Amino acid sequence: MPTDVIPPGLESALATHRQTMNIAFAALNGNPYRADEHLNTMRQEIIATAVTLMEHNIPVAIPKRERTLTNVLQEAAAESAMMLSSNAVASGVSFFRQVKDNISNPSPIPADAEQIVIYEDDESGDLFFYDDAGNEVLCDEDGFPIENETQEDD
Repeated sequence: MPTDVIPPGLESALATHRQTMNIAFAALNGNPYRADEHLNTMRQEIIATAVTLMEHNIPVAIPKRERTLTNVLQEAAAESAMMLSSNAVASGVSFFRQVKDNISNPSPIPADAEQIVIYEDDESGDLFFYDDAGNEVLCDEDGFPIENETQEDD
């Protein structure tokens, strides 16, 4: 069968599937608190649409895309929300978004920044690291040197 000819009955079947999806979306917009019901209708309709296409000898392939960490986290959050039907999952979704943002926007420290080991003085609690000459340099928790107050007074 040529690829530019639509099989008989397919156009009307697809129109029926589209109408069912439009009704489900309208119902979801009208009452999002009944989302479980409307999402189930949409899932069933997507599967029914794929079946209709296959019945009319239209090739339907599963998309071959790489799943990223973000995809996995979003799917897990959505599945958890559907399983628990609870607002408690909202904090989990927020956490996953924060993880995604942190992955997307890495730390402002450049990749070629010098790595240092920060030590803590047991007696005073001061943080320090050793410079190239082996001298102790007072620093903050991120390793940025702190100038001595005595130097500022001079």
